[in-house]
Amino acid sequence: MNGDTDRNHRPEPLDDESLRDTLAWVLRAFDQPAISAGDWIAHEVDPSRPSAVALLTDPTTPVSRIRRARVLWAALRAEGETTGERTMGSRLAVAATASAFLFHGERISNHDDEALLRALRSVTADDSVPAEVRTMVRMAELKLSGPGPTRDAARHPSR
Repeated sequence: MNGDTDRNHRPEPLDDESLRDTLAWVLRAFDQPAISAGDWIAHEVDPSRPSAVALLTDPTTPVSRIRRARVLWAALRAEGETTGERTMGSRLAVAATASAFLFHGERISNHDDEALLRALRSVTADDSVPAEVRTMVRMAELKLSGPGPTRDAARHPSR
């Protein structure tokens, strides 16, 4: 190719917003690698919700997608490359359980109430978890603990 051809044939310019979003994603991955792994999983599960915060705090997220994200975040807990990724995987898996319970009234874990409450409290106490997620988890904790008997007591009156 000669110089004239190169000047006359320019690729279409990139969409500024698309480039800005991509750069923001890359910068966040460097700045906050643990939550970035969680965000990547959220985006893979539901491309319309590009972050763990968006997937977990949107009451319209289908419970099937919350379940799928929970499985993948649990895998991150076991197989993450760093301690931060493994910890965040654990926290987000618990947050997925909270989201399904809070917004859909579904239990997607086998934890009994006391174990689930302990797990929810560990998420709300962890400042590395995004504030919006901690707020949602706290709401699920309040719903679970409620003013009356726990759900386990209602299911098992002999306790």
